[in-house]
Amino acid sequence: MIANNASDLGALLRTARRAKGMSQQDLADAIGVTRQWVIGAEKGAPTARIDLMLAALRHTDMLVDVVKDESQELLDTVLGGRDG
Repeated sequence: MIANNASDLGALLRTARRAKGMSQQDLADAIGVTRQWVIGAEKGAPTARIDLMLAALRHTDMLVDVVKDESQELLDTVLGGRDG
């Protein structure tokens, strides 16, 4: 799964939490935050603390993998280096 922004990451968190059968309160209790924080994180709050987001994802059996975005390089290769 690829997350390009905070909303994508929040949606992944929501899906993983539900798949584990956890309520928002269950997750909040597990990582020491309020249910409101979980609600905001799942909605893609751009100010959600990264350490808490990583903890939330870990509690839902998700890991973050950071990779180089080579989409522009691939596009350049396919188009032969042309713009648009």
